Amino acid sequence: MKFTFKNIMIYLIGLAFLGVCVTLMLKTNLGMDAWDAFYRNLNIGIPLAYKYLNPLIALILLPIAYAIQKKKITLWILFPLVVSTYVGWIIDLLELVVPSVATMGLFWNLLYLGGSLFICAIGLNMVTYCHFPLPALDELCYGIGVLIHSTYGRGKLIGEMLALVLTVIFGIIFGHYEQWFYIGAATIIFGVAIGPLIDLFKNSVYKILEAIK
Repeated sequence: MKFTFKNIMIYLIGLAFLGVCVTLMLKTNLGMDAWDAFYRNLNIGIPLAYKYLNPLIALILLPIAYAIQKKKITLWILFPLVVSTYVGWIIDLLELVVPSVATMGLFWNLLYLGGSLFICAIGLNMVTYCHFPLPALDELCYGIGVLIHSTYGRGKLIGEMLALVLTVIFGIIFGHYEQWFYIGAATIIFGVAIGPLIDLFKNSVYKILEAIK
């Protein structure tokens, strides 16, 4: 990890992109990606703001992620808690200013979804470029990729499937039947597409970031 001004800015912007991604999907009528649908069920069902919910879930996911990767637990395990709080704060802030397209036509809803996919793939590659600690759920997905001796993108795909199971379980617990547990077209599209997009954009994003002085 090189704590240069360049890397710190890339890292913060990449994390902010993840917050933008979540907010865009929240503002559609297409549902959410599986992890965010899981978070939304908790956010509404408990209820608990994202700035508190994100670090709480991180406390559960991080030890699992470290165990999968056989990583030694150090004080760095606390860093993703700060990261999760930061991303949650971005989501809470953007929810107040980003307009909803849920009642508009399919074009605008798909535009938001497409934008969220693109922004998420770019943001995650920006974060991994810096070799700083990942947000908790992405640390878990990265660990899954390591466990199966494959890429981060494939680990993300498996992680999305795991999150879908958790979403259904907690949707049933909180009785979010009318909302279909916040699962929709976006859940399937995002779950299938995000992993390959991360791998697809990786080389291009890294080259652009390397060129930045």
